[in-house]
Amino acid sequence: MPPTTTTAHPTVLGRRERARVRRWLWRFSLAMQDHPAREARRIRRDLGAALLDDAGRIGVDAALREIGSPWRVAADHLDALDSARPRWNDGAVLATLLGFGLPLYMWAAWAVGAVEAVGAMGGGRAELSWLGVPMTAENSDATYGLTFPLGWQPFAVSLALGALGFALGARVWRVWRRTPVS
Repeated sequence: MPPTTTTAHPTVLGRRERARVRRWLWRFSLAMQDHPAREARRIRRDLGAALLDDAGRIGVDAALREIGSPWRVAADHLDALDSARPRWNDGAVLATLLGFGLPLYMWAAWAVGAVEAVGAMGGGRAELSWLGVPMTAENSDATYGLTFPLGWQPFAVSLALGALGFALGARVWRVWRRTPVS
């Protein structure tokens, strides 16, 4: 009689089990943000395939318990890097929000408030200034608005806020630091 080999057929994971594995992988992705993106995706893909395979063989609880915390696994991968790298995309997003979005929002809120304040005082016209730029707020039956010339001061504030946001978001000091992550 020829020898028979048995292969264990992996069990099909249900929706809840797949969701638990996806949640673990999502938390792992968050922890891997300091890792180079292309390599982090490769690691996540390989880890996800291995985790799903293990979950099918031994169960989701045992597979997740065996692999451990996603933060610890990510820290182990980050320890293998020479040093932490800047996060240029995060810096660009924060620079846009702080350098463009915040000043624009603050200016719009100030402008609407100024025009409404003129209207609350009985209407008319008021000469005001925002960051050193002269503005005229009008609120009457015929006119509702704000007129102003373009000045350099708001652009300087936006540039400074954008540069600060980029530096903090990108963590530019990592360019000069060459010590290991851990």
